[in-house]
Amino acid sequence: MDDTSQEWKTSLNATLNRLCSQYLNLLRAASSEHLLDDTPIDQRAGGQMTNANEPPPPLASSTALSTLATLIATENICASVNQLLDLIRILRLSVIVMGEERVQEEEIQCWEDGLMTTEICRETKALEDELRDLLSRSI
Repeated sequence: MDDTSQEWKTSLNATLNRLCSQYLNLLRAASSEHLLDDTPIDQRAGGQMTNANEPPPPLASSTALSTLATLIATENICASVNQLLDLIRILRLSVIVMGEERVQEEEIQCWEDGLMTTEICRETKALEDELRDLLSRSI
């Protein structure tokens, strides 16, 4: 694999990892999971109770923190999707630049790989049937 395709693949993997991690951050922020630690929660006011003698913090502070985390995660997701679209554009341009002859070679290779996969599936099914027969005889 040449350096350009390796760089593209690395960039794609990094972008997808970032997209997944930011989506997870978005879900955490939306669910307020970070607020549900070991401290008891006062159900009357919706805030966290750190001391039984002190009033709970206002719900607005928890909401503001959750909103900020949600906005940051959303912006990071937008940036990751933008990078992913750029990578898709690069891939499309690469196909156009490859030329029709090279594209046909790739299509033939894909077709041959498909035939090989089909044959392997048939052989695997035959082996599984044979194994099933042997197991049924031994029981």
